Amino acid sequence: MNQIRKAPRTIIPGFIALGLSLALAFPAGAYDYPLTSSAIRDAYFLGARQGGLTPEFLASYSHLVSDLHEGSCASEIRIETPFLQVTDYAGKMPNYSSQDAVKDFYDKPMTVRIFLNICYLREAPPPNSVKIKFIQNKKEITPDSDNRTAYAEPINELSVLPANGEKVKMEFDAQKFDSSTLTIRIDTPDDQHSKTEFDLQSLR
Repeated sequence: MNQIRKAPRTIIPGFIALGLSLALAFPAGAYDYPLTSSAIRDAYFLGARQGGLTPEFLASYSHLVSDLHEGSCASEIRIETPFLQVTDYAGKMPNYSSQDAVKDFYDKPMTVRIFLNICYLREAPPPNSVKIKFIQNKKEITPDSDNRTAYAEPINELSVLPANGEKVKMEFDAQKFDSSTLTIRIDTPDDQHSKTEFDLQSLR
């Protein structure tokens, strides 16, 4: 029985290192704002670790809207929370420390950024033709800025197809959101309707 309870000392540090690496790769917690100094340090270490943000981690911040498409072009929505913005910034800044991150971001106003590539109709109408609503707790959240251009699906680095939708970047005061489900409704001028949800309980 004693042999079962005991583990070689060389194994224990390995388990600790594995647990720490998994915690950094997939940090637990929900959307939180304002960011605490602890959350900022979490974001820093996630962004500064070797390799930076992984596609697996970023995937939860982006949704394909497969029922809203034109040809092979499917619509996509990507959300950037304050936590993700700190993580991204830390990964790009050389000679940057966790203390620097806390100094730069603690108790500072931040935004939530939402990016949409909406494909719905070949030779689509001019930008601002698509109606987009953001709803949380049965209340609509309005953006502080709404920038739109015609969206054209890229073929390669040098050419694109004719415009088939809208490219949208919106910014919101981060205090307008909480950790409940965010519903995004999209209505196109050709009478297509789509809805997608982000579970902010699972995103930091």
